[in-house]
Amino acid sequence: MTAARGGRERAPAASAGRRDRPAGAGRNARPVSPPPPSLPRMSRGPYLLAVVVASLCALAAVTFALYDTDVWQHLLVGKVLWQTHSIPHTQLWTWPTYGAPDVLPSWLFRALLWPVWNLGGMHGLFAWRWLTTLAAFGFVLAATRRMGATGAAPLFTLVWCVLFWRQRSQVRPETFAGVLLAAELLLLETRRQFADRGRAGTAAATPPAADRVAWGLVPIALLWANAHISYYLGFILSGAYLLDDLVHRRHGRRPGVLARAMALAALASLANPFGWRALAQPLDYFTVWRHEPVYQSIGELTPIYWEVHVRDGLIAWLALVVAAAVVRWRQRGFDAAQCVLLLVCLPQALTTQRFLGYAALTLAPFLARDAGSWASRLRWPQALQAPARRALLVSLACAALVTPTLLAPGVGFSYGWLHKPYPERACDWMDMHAVRGKAFNAFSFGGYMLWRFYPDPGRLPFMDIHQAGTKEIRYLYAWALQDSVAWRTLESRFAVDYVLLPRTLPGEPDLADFLDADANWALVFADDAAALWLRRDGACSAQAYSEGYHFLPGGMRAAAALGERAASDSTLRPLLRAEFMRAIAA
Repeated sequence: MTAARGGRERAPAASAGRRDRPAGAGRNARPVSPPPPSLPRMSRGPYLLAVVVASLCALAAVTFALYDTDVWQHLLVGKVLWQTHSIPHTQLWTWPTYGAPDVLPSWLFRALLWPVWNLGGMHGLFAWRWLTTLAAFGFVLAATRRMGATGAAPLFTLVWCVLFWRQRSQVRPETFAGVLLAAELLLLETRRQFADRGRAGTAAATPPAADRVAWGLVPIALLWANAHISYYLGFILSGAYLLDDLVHRRHGRRPGVLARAMALAALASLANPFGWRALAQPLDYFTVWRHEPVYQSIGELTPIYWEVHVRDGLIAWLALVVAAAVVRWRQRGFDAAQCVLLLVCLPQALTTQRFLGYAALTLAPFLARDAGSWASRLRWPQALQAPARRALLVSLACAALVTPTLLAPGVGFSYGWLHKPYPERACDWMDMHAVRGKAFNAFSFGGYMLWRFYPDPGRLPFMDIHQAGTKEIRYLYAWALQDSVAWRTLESRFAVDYVLLPRTLPGEPDLADFLDADANWALVFADDAAALWLRRDGACSAQAYSEGYHFLPGGMRAAAALGERAASDSTLRPLLRAEFMRAIAA
């Protein structure tokens, strides 16, 4: 996190135009206790110590094994962009719609990511995660201090927010979009503070200076529209601050300038290779795509799994975000921007856990400001009033906060690749045995298949990480994984030659069981990650007959029946053992 100057830990002064409510005002006012004495000034050294420790905690929180299946397609597309020096406008990544007009998502992110991988490989990907996290929360910290928060206490809440951003720190376009979101937060908050200080007569910050800051929205919007589908969040953010300007217009705010900057930012968003079609994708998702079965099967598009957030204290964080905002509004005046962002971000995060990270990043400066204000009002024991001791206390609190997450089994602190989500050995087998034809695959495998085999037309996936295809294709895909009639419809419609699936699929039975029971298909490879079937009368018929297993199944249902047979038939056991040893060797 970016270090900033220390400062006295006291309640920040209310912005001009926001009248503080007099404590105890009213007919039945109670005697008000005197405010706590000001804490000693937080000197630069202790503050920098707390910033360094908080930054290390944030980096540790986003350091865990890479397992996202999308990264391979991001890298492959980035490689193609650099090799061809052009942005494809047709579908090149799946065979059923190959050559059809297409919008290439997140092309700018992929173009930026490829040189990082080319230079550093896996280490470069981890460096990308670390640098984007530091940049995003560095901007947030700067925005927090623009709001008036001082001292080391706000660092604790920022580290807490990093825990919810953690899942978005996989090497995805959201990492770059998060930096843009945080930069826009800093820009808008800087403009608001400049405007308020200008009304207060500060020479260094005048309304014209605040107006000039607003035009920074334009380059951010231009980058964001080319980097990720979440570009619309930038307009929600600026719209929240525009409403705050309108609420405080009588105090000298100038919302017209911000509105014009937003309009120009909208025009700049059209400066992408696909024009309005790229900008329409969020609307397509909210009106059509999210209702389709294939999207409903994606875990991160479902409501929050509360059980996985026991270690990071999500429920307490949500309660604190709301409570701290309400308390501040009562004590220091209503913040319309904060209110809008709470009303947008929290319902979005609760209903679609993919947006939890965005909510944490967006609300982080407001929570840090409010928590810092609350901490400055406490009567601290004499033993904790020394700046060095307060900085040490915050540092220890940050370390204690992230420790349960770092120790979580399977998803805790780690470095490297988690290989199981990728069909590495299955693709090795396909390469060794010249498997080609029309594929059917789980979309989670599509990115890795492209990484291994592109541009071989006989090994393009049926569906990629973006669920590319027509509406008919997406519906057939989703139902074929769990319904034998739908699978037969898809099989005859597309004349599939080979099928590559994870070893476990949702539903009972699933497509693996249908293939095991169908004599037209032969299982030729199986490990913990994937299973591969070839059609006996398809493009790989020779490999199907020569390499097909006679007993070993790919699905769970046939495996249970085979175990029962082996228990009662001793002559079957040597044959099974030979096939198991062959599978292990492959």
